[in-house]
Amino acid sequence: MHVVVLGAGVVGVTSAWYLSRAGHEVTVIERHPAAGQGTSYGNAGQISPALSSPWAFPGLVRKAIGFAFAKYPPLRFGRMPDRDMATFLWRMWRASGASDYVNSKRHMVRIAEYSRDCFRELRSEIGIDYAGRQRGLLVAFRDAAQIAGYDTDLKVLDELGVPYRRLGHADVMALEPNLSPRSGILGGVLLETDETGDCYRFTQALAAEAAARGVRFRHGEAVQSLVTEGDRVRAVRTAAGEIEADAVVTALGVASRGLLRPLGIDLPIYPVKGYSLTIAADPDAVGPRSTVGDETYKIGITNLGDRIRVGGTAELAGYDLSRPEGRYAGLIHSLHRLFPRVPEEAIQTAERWSGLRPVTPDGPPLIGRTRYSNLYLNSGHGTLGWTMSCGSGRVLADLVSGVKPEVELSRFNPIAA
Repeated sequence: MHVVVLGAGVVGVTSAWYLSRAGHEVTVIERHPAAGQGTSYGNAGQISPALSSPWAFPGLVRKAIGFAFAKYPPLRFGRMPDRDMATFLWRMWRASGASDYVNSKRHMVRIAEYSRDCFRELRSEIGIDYAGRQRGLLVAFRDAAQIAGYDTDLKVLDELGVPYRRLGHADVMALEPNLSPRSGILGGVLLETDETGDCYRFTQALAAEAAARGVRFRHGEAVQSLVTEGDRVRAVRTAAGEIEADAVVTALGVASRGLLRPLGIDLPIYPVKGYSLTIAADPDAVGPRSTVGDETYKIGITNLGDRIRVGGTAELAGYDLSRPEGRYAGLIHSLHRLFPRVPEEAIQTAERWSGLRPVTPDGPPLIGRTRYSNLYLNSGHGTLGWTMSCGSGRVLADLVSGVKPEVELSRFNPIAA
């Protein structure tokens, strides 16, 4: 069967990999010149199943109001709300009850844990170099309220048997010796099975391996529309013409919604803008040994071998990808407080990046068949695209192949969204 995958970000490439491994002929269409150059390029560098959580959390409105008065808010508005933004926020508020949050997190952690297992299997199979480390992820707290507030998440991890360790101040300093003793960190939680690395390097390496095994990549070619006949998609239309397909997988992140809207499919996906700095400095000498998540500012600081990645901020700004220098102030402030030995010159000359995370109001991504019998969706992973990519790609390939997936997917069904 000829399957056309739309998008060569980390979710599209892993989908193509598992589809090819299942015996399908696979073509990937990507508007960028190479794989991984969209939202997969500059993310926080984490494979974090235990950290998987919905953005719709209990007390969302109260927190959002508090953020409005913060100097370095984790959540900000980059424009006045339009209809799409207002609808997204309303749906998020409706999904922010305590039971909804726990239920969504439960499903998100399950598929993320499965994905990490698939990732480890893939890594052992083909030996990809992506600056990866398996040292866990440290969530760092500055006050007792943050520690208490994290208990809901830990109860879900207990239920699912996901290991973690509670840490006091001395434990945190022993784990991350470059942390400033004046950082204000009281303690933390070590999510022991979470991992780190460079998502862009991983995506590029896997795409090269997939191409060597027969997957065709058509780079620099934007998808214009889908050509349908009855309840099926017959072809994908680009400026170069039509590409016939037996099945189509849409893995375009935030662009998935615009492509499918003309077909009567209105996906509950909205772009939430994130920012990152990539700093040329030795993390082992002056920065984190793994990832430190600053719970106060919702910022992750990650060791990428010869670089430090600082990522965070959730900005509602539509599809705007501009990079105002002021948006990096919170990232730099958190880095200064936690790792003040990072050279200032390296910070000022760091690569500035922004990307649009495809977020669903209630958290879980959309994976599965749409109301068109041969049109599948693999999108809406929010900040967890790399974390869930291998598992999402594998279950998607199972669905296309008529094989029962190893993960229960009813909670991710696009038709029910």
